[in-house]
Amino acid sequence: MRQAGLTLSDAFSRVVTKHREASGLSRSALARLAGLHQTYVGLLERGERSPNLDTASAIASALGKPLEELIAQASKLQTSVRRRR
Repeated sequence: MRQAGLTLSDAFSRVVTKHREASGLSRSALARLAGLHQTYVGLLERGERSPNLDTASAIASALGKPLEELIAQASKLQTSVRRRR
């Protein structure tokens, strides 16, 4: 049985939002830097879309972060949410 909680994809979305806001980027600016449509970035940040690896890599690059760092932060967030339940 699957536990209710934060999926890795949802956690990744939260991490992207956190870094985008900390960088002072709008969704539109992040989308432009990553070569994506701003609507997609909005869907991603709301957890309505999950990026494939190439898209996640483009987002990480646009944020000036290694993809591995964003994934590690998302995994840590997901784990911390599970432990609180």
